[in-house]
Amino acid sequence: MSYHEFILAINFSCIIILLLLAALLLAATRFRGENGYAAAIIVLPNVSVYIYTMSRMLGWYETSLFFFPIAYSVNTMLMPLLWLFTKRNFDPAFRFKPAQLLHFMPAVLLAIIALAIPASERMDNILYETTGADDWIGDFNTVIILIQMIAYFIAIFIYIDRKKRYIKENSSDAEYLQKEWIPTLMALFAVLFAIVMICYVLWPRTDAWLIQILNVVAMAYLVYNSIAHPAVPYIQGISEIPDKENAASVPDDTQMKEISLRVKDYLETTGAFLRTDLSLALLSKETGIPQKQLSRSINGYLKRNFFELVNEMRVEEVKRRLLLPENAGYTVDSVYEDCGFRSRSTFFLAFKKVTGQSPAQWLDAKKREPETL
Repeated sequence: MSYHEFILAINFSCIIILLLLAALLLAATRFRGENGYAAAIIVLPNVSVYIYTMSRMLGWYETSLFFFPIAYSVNTMLMPLLWLFTKRNFDPAFRFKPAQLLHFMPAVLLAIIALAIPASERMDNILYETTGADDWIGDFNTVIILIQMIAYFIAIFIYIDRKKRYIKENSSDAEYLQKEWIPTLMALFAVLFAIVMICYVLWPRTDAWLIQILNVVAMAYLVYNSIAHPAVPYIQGISEIPDKENAASVPDDTQMKEISLRVKDYLETTGAFLRTDLSLALLSKETGIPQKQLSRSINGYLKRNFFELVNEMRVEEVKRRLLLPENAGYTVDSVYEDCGFRSRSTFFLAFKKVTGQSPAQWLDAKKREPETL
């Protein structure tokens, strides 16, 4: 196979794979929640670019002329779509508003610039690109994408870190575990982008095939996790409230111990940890302890955050119930709902995070213990 045929095969294969991934995602998730953004991430910034690359290589210049302005604009939509996908996942109140169309202004700008180029000059650019080099608009497009990568990845990772810390400090809702794959996805995109940029600098012609291959890897990861970890509502009723407590409210070691023991006793005696709507704000209201003191005491004395504390207690309660003689004939599914977990999938994620085993593995090991005595 020649290099020319290799590029054609890669681009054609990637187009088919991406379209199948988008169709699979939408069919499996029924367009729910953030999956519309996920499908857009898969298709919009990629397919038309690959068609343009193929048509240029095959000498289908009429097709190339048509896709020229599209290809040089839609590839700047990936980073804004990743940002909106992240916002949609971590902010249950998120709604797309007209002002967010500003994220796509680079795509509009590049489309206008490309359309303003006379058809004859566009054709000269296309023919020049077949040599493996980029013309001025290709270089401009690359600069825009590089700026977007830096700006959006910084914004995404700061936003995720802030949201993650806030949720774990204030919410007990284990549905958050369904979202933990998203930071990994963003890190994967960042690493792949870095690889692409380094390879492009070393050998510009890699933009005709390497990007496509790595993109399919990232999109496959996106689709798998979107299906395996379906969209779920979480942290309902919780809003980020500015902290108005002053330094004088910071508990010392003795106070942290006292508050932590009081909180654990309250959760255990009242069974409050079994409530799916339990939050730090609610716990503060019911115990009369300020939220910041609660959070700092749990972190400082118990060496875990509120989210981890409550879900560890829930898992321990599941384990206790599974070992009761009256539950011997019941399955794991029969107890998790009564222990604060709103879905089977998040229960399994929480259980494995706490014990390092699936519920079935743990239960099987417990059943075998008497035989090994």
